[in-house]
Amino acid sequence: MTHSSLLGDLIELNEALDTDRQIDLEERKHRDRHLGRKLQQYRSKPAFQIRLWLQETGSSTARKHSLRGTRLYHTLCLILVATGLLAGWGLASAVLFYDGEHPINIVNAVVILVLPQMLLLLVWLAATLPIRLPLATNIAATLGFLNPGRVAGHLASAVSRKDNPGLAFLWAPDNVAILGPSARWLFSFWSQLFAFSFNIGAIAAAFFLVSFSDLAFVWSTTLDISNESFHRLLTTLSAPWSAFFPDAVPGLELIEKSRYYRLEESSLAGTIATSKQLAIDLGQWWPFLIAALICYGLLPRLLTLAISWYRLRANLRAALCNLPGAPELLARMNSPLVSTLAEQPEEAYEVAADNSANTRESTPYTIRCPIINWSGACGRPDDIIMPLGNMGIEVLEIHRAGGRQTTDQDETLITSLCQDKPEGIGILVKAWEPPLLDFVDFVRSIRRLCDDSKPVIVLLFGGQDSVSAPDSETWQLTLGQLSDPNLHVEPIGRTA
Repeated sequence: MTHSSLLGDLIELNEALDTDRQIDLEERKHRDRHLGRKLQQYRSKPAFQIRLWLQETGSSTARKHSLRGTRLYHTLCLILVATGLLAGWGLASAVLFYDGEHPINIVNAVVILVLPQMLLLLVWLAATLPIRLPLATNIAATLGFLNPGRVAGHLASAVSRKDNPGLAFLWAPDNVAILGPSARWLFSFWSQLFAFSFNIGAIAAAFFLVSFSDLAFVWSTTLDISNESFHRLLTTLSAPWSAFFPDAVPGLELIEKSRYYRLEESSLAGTIATSKQLAIDLGQWWPFLIAALICYGLLPRLLTLAISWYRLRANLRAALCNLPGAPELLARMNSPLVSTLAEQPEEAYEVAADNSANTRESTPYTIRCPIINWSGACGRPDDIIMPLGNMGIEVLEIHRAGGRQTTDQDETLITSLCQDKPEGIGILVKAWEPPLLDFVDFVRSIRRLCDDSKPVIVLLFGGQDSVSAPDSETWQLTLGQLSDPNLHVEPIGRTA
């Protein structure tokens, strides 16, 4: 599977998840868990799981949007390749134009065909480093209108429709945090594809002109540079290929023969016309020019193209797993299936009936326990004493953890609570916030330090509102992956 199909799958997944939300939650649980069991061998490859899920459940509308996006992607790639080839061929042909009167200045040729590419390469490198350099970032932003990748992005946006944004979905402002890296590396891939094609075109034009015309190269500069100094400079520039392509390293004799001054231009043209040997000698600069284009133009762009391709694939995979709704989908596929409507749990996992996905109706409580107010879930914790009492939970005391509390402080609290050997522990959380890794680690710490036979009840607090069913599902599925039969998730009050 190529990154273009990854791109198509990302577009399709965005549409599919939107459509999927209209399906009943219980139906989704059973469907996705069934698929998850079929794809159990790919559990360590979540992006691949999602792509296979799309093959099984994707709608025709979502697939249509995906196909439109991938077709546009391929079209833009072809346009960039063709434009790059033409631009490289055209510029090289203009720089290497020789009419028999004005020899080609090799200094100008290198400065025009090679030096700008090296400078732009440094800007690209600085802009893609993990550590952001303000100057490089500003330069990259200033030169954004010259970036072929950005231009291609504008074209994609121009042809997109409201009902089917296609590629433009990647840089829409709604999901910048998730899709932003993929968009940046797509732009980078496009720009490097153009630059690579440019070098191919320039090298092809140079070979063509060398093969089918008689070129004469000279060098000239207003700077006070001796032949020996110029020779040392070219020897340094030729160091990467000098060992295996020595003919592409200009010698001192060639440098002395080919130096000219503008006042002598007319006489030099006459000499070239009458001296066959001089004409042959002045033509010997072309291997150096070709080698410089390959070494400082083509090969670095091939490397940056490969890096952009690799990073684009990696970020597309990450985006597949982090689109809104994708983590819940993976949880449904890979978590034990326990439904409040089911008569028995899924046999393959032998999950106890009072598993974390159970609700108050299937798990009545008669318990006295301390309550941990996680990350300030409730500003007035005393207000939840009565609702918890109605659930059969008698609050012994209320403690704080998470948020501004350090990990050491949380560990100390857990150790202190476990020493008292409570009947269980309740953790009050914000229902609208998904369980993050620090909370999961906190639960694991409780299990590590306390008796794992005692229940840990995660209490979903919805503030002024009822706890929504999607929020409850997210907590149940995420914590269900811990496979802890004595870990419970309970909304406080009604579930909307």
